[in-house]
Amino acid sequence: MIRKRTRSFVRRWLWYTIHDAFAQTFGWLTLFGGSFGGFVLAKFGVSATNNEFTNNVIGAVGGFVIGLGFYAIVGIFKTQRYMQPLALSITDDMRSPDFTFNDQIRGYSVAAVVQNRSGVHWKDCTAHVMNAPLYDGSTGPRFVEKFDLPPKSYKTVYIAYWFSREPPNPDDQDIGLTGPVAACFGGNVCRVPGAGTNLHIRVRPHDADSKDIACRIWIDGDERRLRAATLPEATLSGAMIVGLET
Repeated sequence: MIRKRTRSFVRRWLWYTIHDAFAQTFGWLTLFGGSFGGFVLAKFGVSATNNEFTNNVIGAVGGFVIGLGFYAIVGIFKTQRYMQPLALSITDDMRSPDFTFNDQIRGYSVAAVVQNRSGVHWKDCTAHVMNAPLYDGSTGPRFVEKFDLPPKSYKTVYIAYWFSREPPNPDDQDIGLTGPVAACFGGNVCRVPGAGTNLHIRVRPHDADSKDIACRIWIDGDERRLRAATLPEATLSGAMIVGLET
């Protein structure tokens, strides 16, 4: 697995380096290519020439060589973003447009904001809550949503929800986890305790590494709203990690 990832990294890095260097050979690199090419030729005892075509070739080759060195460094960072394109954050300041908010009922949401840091259009990304309570009392993955991520874009994935209500109707006692609607009694409802629950969220592009984040969600009784806070990455290492079928 490590060897395969290393080969993929090197192939992508070489592609970025050569592609970007070639693309800029007749761009800004020509400002330095001629001087660099002339300097190298002088080192080998080749005198300068007044031939325009030869000078252009020397400038192009010199620019390409400079570009290889420059974009070899830039390519490392671009490849890292290609191999690990996603960044995740947790917010409780967004409300799902699917939920009611009026004088009698107020819906609150917790969401994961997914950022595509790469220049690649990722298709069929999936979001799961990895430690959701299951019907048999165990915990496991709960599918939340499938989506596409254009280059440099953001996607808001709503993970949990809670409703407060005006008397005589009581506030929800538990927090609901978002998931696909089911054609059955209860509609595939999944709930966690309102006092506080740690969630392990995973977002996975179809052909790239997944990204995980841990958060704690709870009901703020004083302000009567749903709250969330990001947990340290060490929380994930201590949690039960469940594999997904590919």
